Amino acid sequence: MSGTTAVPARPRHAPRSAPASGPARPAPGGGRGALKRHWDRAPGYQRLAYLAGAALIVVGLAHAAIWAVVGGSAAGPLSWRKPTTFGLSFGMTTVTLAWVATYLPVRRWVGWGASVLLSASTTAEVAWVTVQHARGVASHFNDTTRLDDDLFTLGGASIGFTILVSTVMTFAAFARCTAPAPMAWAIRAGLVALLAAQAVGAWMITHGLALTEAGATPLTRSLSTYGAEGAMKFAHSVPMHAIQVFVIQAGLLAATTLTRRTQLRLVVSAIAGYAALSAIVVARTASGLPPADLGVSTLAYLPPGVLLTASAVVTLIHAHRAVTRVDRRRTEPA
Repeated sequence: MSGTTAVPARPRHAPRSAPASGPARPAPGGGRGALKRHWDRAPGYQRLAYLAGAALIVVGLAHAAIWAVVGGSAAGPLSWRKPTTFGLSFGMTTVTLAWVATYLPVRRWVGWGASVLLSASTTAEVAWVTVQHARGVASHFNDTTRLDDDLFTLGGASIGFTILVSTVMTFAAFARCTAPAPMAWAIRAGLVALLAAQAVGAWMITHGLALTEAGATPLTRSLSTYGAEGAMKFAHSVPMHAIQVFVIQAGLLAATTLTRRTQLRLVVSAIAGYAALSAIVVARTASGLPPADLGVSTLAYLPPGVLLTASAVVTLIHAHRAVTRVDRRRTEPA
């Protein structure tokens, strides 16, 4: 027997840790622990956008709670709906874009610049709408006083920075996205949908300005209605939150045992269905039609709706099976 002691061989290449300057990757596992690990590894610029987005969501929820207590219509420029939806929508968008940076090649100085611009612009939008609502006056298309006109101009300028950041991130996502294929498709399609929503928003502003120049005011008629009944706000909101739908689906599928190819097919099916639904909504709006009616044309929603629903149902079934498997393993005796 030899007198030497065997020493375990070291691996030739030790795993490298993620660079401190890059965006944090989602940590494995679930629940609060995974969120905490992700937060701990997130660079400062990513945390800034997360905090800004969370604060805006809180603003939206606070207005929703007040609205639930005091009541009131969901229509009109002075409705509680406006600060509620602005807070929630811009908050979710800010948080989502911050998370998307996880899979994009981001230098620290670029990350800080984009995060500051995004957080400042979305915060300015929500603050403007909130202040005008608190003053009891319309936020959009309001030139009653110099202050009202200046705030409307500020709102239009600030949203431009949100569009700029979204556009740069979209190009970056198509140039180099490090996410697995299903998530990469979800991110890219979601960013394109977000830009489409912003284009509809620009159309809505242009239409409203044309009406105000003709003598209309937010208090005398709806400046976001195109033609007889075209709901421009609805056409704007549908594609705006497609990115949340896509990335949540891709995230759920990543936890299943489905092959990467099957996951990708389900994500692409959802993207196709959602894109078709959005296109129909925009087409109906441009034709002066409401989002839905009792006419035959409403049946156009059926094929993309079935496609989107089928993709969602299959995803939820397999996600539930994955959760059940994990629970079963935890309860099994060691």
